[in-house]
Amino acid sequence: MARITGFLNQYNNSGTRHSYSSGVNAFLSYIYNYTRKSEGQRISEEDKKQLELLADRYVFEGRDYEKDLIDFSNYCAQKYAPTSGRHYVAVVKEFLSYNDIELTRKQEKNVRNKTPEGGTITEEADLTKEMVRQLLNACDIRLKALILVLISSGVRIGEALNIHFDDIKFSDDGTYGILSLRGVSKTRGHKLKNRYSRVTFINKEAVEVLQQWYKVRRSFIEISCKKSLGRWEPSDIDDERIFPFGISAMGASFRTALKRANLFEQDKETGRASIHYHLFRKYFITTMTYSGIPDKFVNFYVGHLGELDRAYNKQSKDKLLEMYLKGEPHLRIFDESALEIAKTQEEIRETKDRVRDIQLENLDMKSKLQDFDKMQTKIQELEQRMSAINSLDKVSSNLKPKDHEAIAKIIIEIQKEEGN
Repeated sequence: MARITGFLNQYNNSGTRHSYSSGVNAFLSYIYNYTRKSEGQRISEEDKKQLELLADRYVFEGRDYEKDLIDFSNYCAQKYAPTSGRHYVAVVKEFLSYNDIELTRKQEKNVRNKTPEGGTITEEADLTKEMVRQLLNACDIRLKALILVLISSGVRIGEALNIHFDDIKFSDDGTYGILSLRGVSKTRGHKLKNRYSRVTFINKEAVEVLQQWYKVRRSFIEISCKKSLGRWEPSDIDDERIFPFGISAMGASFRTALKRANLFEQDKETGRASIHYHLFRKYFITTMTYSGIPDKFVNFYVGHLGELDRAYNKQSKDKLLEMYLKGEPHLRIFDESALEIAKTQEEIRETKDRVRDIQLENLDMKSKLQDFDKMQTKIQELEQRMSAINSLDKVSSNLKPKDHEAIAKIIIEIQKEEGN
């Protein structure tokens, strides 16, 4: 088996294979100053054969691998964004290891020190609801359904393109859909990024457009097969994925829709579009967070939970749905009334909370007033006793023996009555 193909076949996820292929191809093209005949992301069969020959040549030449990787790192720092450059260098090291080429610890350290630094440098657009609405109006039904699934569920584009029909269950009233993502699927040949299964949801708008896509999906694919000039086979019609398309194909469609909507802009430094699929995931996280949904739920929907969170912050599907539906109206793009209803319901809840607080304050005040009345009564009793004692003190010096006897008799009578 060819070296590059064998290396890529270790990975089940098509997105992983695509990005790893790009890294290896970029490395070999740089080392041997090879110019690919094909343009864009799709690589021709002729280029594949030439790159496989270069891979064989590289392994057998016995080159200075440390120097090659450092030179390639410097090239990546100039050619690509820092994150892409680091990724490509890491992919090449994996490729070398696959071919039994291992760097020493010192060489690893030297290469690591030369790896491009920094984060994403592409200027991204601040995505607003108006911009999304404008974009959706320029999309065909396939792309419109995909975007609404992304923006209402928080899933990654690679995850969305691997969703099968039996992964989504619609509610009886069609107001939401339950999306079950499988961490690892041997039969389907894919894995999620962190390999953990999770549940998220899609909202009413996504359900409605998705059902429209279901109705035209087969005819859409048949027409695409005819236009593909052999890139698609009739068997693709029976693909069980809801969106049986590759990331590159959907990227091209997305770019076309952006241009139609007059939203297409490129970053001057990187040449990348300022609006891309990942922004919908960010939009979901931001919108749900600002609508008051706790982070632990938002992180679960998008798959950001760590080991400890999974062990100690588990939530039932009912609780996940309850919290999702609280934030769902804020995710709707076209239905403004739903957002107004949500705001009204929030205002009603706040009013109820204020009324409840006032009632509690009143009860507390009543309790304090009752305590005050009791205290006043006790004070009056004490005042009466003190007055009586003072009166006795004043007259005690003027009492005669017979007065003492009369008082003693009265006290005796009182004691007898209390004893009975």
